[in-house]
Amino acid sequence: MSLKLKELTWAHHQAAERRAFAKELLSGSIDPALYHKFLCCQYMNYVVLEELAIIPPNLNKIKRHRRIFQDIRELEETYGLEPPDAYPPSVSQYAAHLYALSDVADNEGLLAHMYVRHFGELHGGQMIKKKIPGNGLMYEFEGDTSILIEEFRKLLSDDMAEEAKKCFDFASQLFDELSKDMENKTVDK
Repeated sequence: MSLKLKELTWAHHQAAERRAFAKELLSGSIDPALYHKFLCCQYMNYVVLEELAIIPPNLNKIKRHRRIFQDIRELEETYGLEPPDAYPPSVSQYAAHLYALSDVADNEGLLAHMYVRHFGELHGGQMIKKKIPGNGLMYEFEGDTSILIEEFRKLLSDDMAEEAKKCFDFASQLFDELSKDMENKTVDK
């Protein structure tokens, strides 16, 4: 069980939070098309991660990919959006990294990624949910989330810190790539 995983990864967490795209997520004025692209990227990331990580059946409620897909469909129907023609490079790089962890049976590494992503949705995602277009189903969890968190924490160890930092780095890379879309949209106006 991890005693200080949060502290060991805090600098990487803060670096991701300080990205322009992360600030845009919390601004309350993110463009629906940009948020849709973010969700599509997240969907790709989460499908691979949740397919590869091995967790006990009692923790299956933590999985997000189906809810992310519902959010994508809602935005497509509401705003007439289409899936992106292309994804930022970090999406395929992230998938390759996760497959590499799986290939060497590093389930702890995969769990480190679930920790970063899924705990992010459980915590910071609650603030984001209030600011984004759509219902934000990806940020809703069934049942008592404190029990889900407590049970998932039993799978964590401080040895996962380096891999958790890599997850934050991939998130930062995606945020930077999406920030370029924000900048291009501003230039286009």
